[in-house]
Amino acid sequence: MGTNTISHIKASLFSAPAGTILVHACNTHGAWGSGIALAFRDIYPAAYGVYRAHCQAHGESLVGTCLLIPGDDAHDIACLFTSRAYGRRKDAPAQILAATRAAVMDLLEKNVSNKPLHACRFNSGKFGVPWQETEAVLKDLKVTMTVYSTD
Repeated sequence: MGTNTISHIKASLFSAPAGTILVHACNTHGAWGSGIALAFRDIYPAAYGVYRAHCQAHGESLVGTCLLIPGDDAHDIACLFTSRAYGRRKDAPAQILAATRAAVMDLLEKNVSNKPLHACRFNSGKFGVPWQETEAVLKDLKVTMTVYSTD
């Protein structure tokens, strides 16, 4: 972990350059059913199968970890397990941020080829954590990442 550089661009995360890792937050129930996770499921159905099987095998013990799914020639996918559930049963923001710290550290350890990280404003959609709070965790960890938003 060197110096951090968080860059923001207005574009779809799925337009990230080839050879990079797409990062998003996930629950441990194996559901990519709404928000950007649904787009991941539609665009990367094989990765969804890997994610779902991983969740079924490990369940809630996944919180605070990262599943790095090797992809096609374009993108690998990093699933940061930041909340046990989703919807009304999602974890509290403080728990999500603590899990984010651990999951990002796990991602950094697993990214042995040091591929560039490209992310949405994870945790800020369906998990309801203000982006600035997640970004503060990334800056504290000195992560280099490009963050995409469409607004």
